[in-house]
Amino acid sequence: MPRISLVTPTFRQAATLRETIESVLGQDHRDLEYWVIDAASQDGTVEILREYEHDPRFHWISEPDQGQSDAINKGLARCTGDVFNWINSDDYLAPGALTRVAQAFEQNPRAEIVSGLTAEFRDPSREEFNRVRLQLRASAEASIVVGVFCQPSTFWRTSVVRGIGVDTGLHYVMDWDLWVRYLARHGQGNIVLLDDLLAHYRHHTAAKTTTGSAQFYDEAKIVFHNLALTIGAPEEFLLREAEARPGWRRRDFVLGPGFDADRYLGCYAERMVRTWRGKDRALARTWLRRAWAHKPWITPWRVKMALRLIK
Repeated sequence: MPRISLVTPTFRQAATLRETIESVLGQDHRDLEYWVIDAASQDGTVEILREYEHDPRFHWISEPDQGQSDAINKGLARCTGDVFNWINSDDYLAPGALTRVAQAFEQNPRAEIVSGLTAEFRDPSREEFNRVRLQLRASAEASIVVGVFCQPSTFWRTSVVRGIGVDTGLHYVMDWDLWVRYLARHGQGNIVLLDDLLAHYRHHTAAKTTTGSAQFYDEAKIVFHNLALTIGAPEEFLLREAEARPGWRRRDFVLGPGFDADRYLGCYAERMVRTWRGKDRALARTWLRRAWAHKPWITPWRVKMALRLIK
């Protein structure tokens, strides 16, 4: 059974941190290494961390950092396990999650990613309102443009994450950027999907997904723009406003031999059709023509969109 390394990046979340730690240390998978990387919190976090120092699986540091991505990389650099993930300090693992993940990796030696279900719940009511999973489409290029990643319940070969790296220039979509870079480089042939519940994701008023929704969209544009730059996409596929964002830097993708640039552009154009069909029919028609140009084959959806947009 593989050793699993987990990292929890945290900053001033003493109110929920204990539940996260207990969910990890309470797992029945014994070959576990757990790092909590705290950004010098002054809210009682350090006192909580000291309570778990007796457990040889548990390690922590508390020092200033450059944000969540930096904290994840600090933990990743210290990890020795074969399998890696991070669990944020307002989320927690489901009982038995790590045993199921370890079994899946052991049963699928070529697997690079194992992903299960994440339950979303509202705080403080604890009401579960949704279960989400990793979104895979017919091709890696199509999966990229979905724009969704199920981070808490997605576990990686540590070597794969190290080979790609978590971008410290991103503070909101670093997990999705990692996912997109994986798909562009490795495809989706070595991904195992489980029907098991592996993690719980907390929605609350102080969460970044609540307070920083605009920043998520801004950073997503950076990821799409950098991929378009890498493949030499036509100007209409570039999002030049991404370059105006403070701290933007070009970070090219490593493309695998199976990555099809035209297929990706066709899928991206279809995404733009869906985005604009209810807002700007002329622009939606333009994107549909671009989809035909880069992925020239007939599908029922395209026929339906063409008929709808010419009315």
